[in-house]
Amino acid sequence: MNLMQVSTQPLVPLVSAAVLSFAGLLAGLPAQADTVKARCDAFPKGEDRATSSGLCTFSQRQGFVSIQLMNGQRIELSPHGDKPNAYRDASGMPATRELADQGNLQIYRLAKQSIFVYWDTTPYK
Repeated sequence: MNLMQVSTQPLVPLVSAAVLSFAGLLAGLPAQADTVKARCDAFPKGEDRATSSGLCTFSQRQGFVSIQLMNGQRIELSPHGDKPNAYRDASGMPATRELADQGNLQIYRLAKQSIFVYWDTTPYK
């Protein structure tokens, strides 16, 4: 047996244990990578004037979308069927997502309102 084989064998269990320990610590932390601050405008259905505009919190995980508006309203959307951009709101009503401005804007069309989500929060910084 050469010297290199002898000196690296004890390290394998130590490295494996360290990686597993670190992974265990990470597993206990809440996932926050899918939540971002955004700017949201809320428009009543059929209107061209927003009733609210400001910072909001946008979350997406495994296709489910949550939008928390600054007025306290929370929109929860779940994917619906196999169609992309098709959702149901918390009441079971259909909703759709449109992508615009080269991905810088997402528009959620709900039964009674539309929510425009902008990733640029500059006006509110």
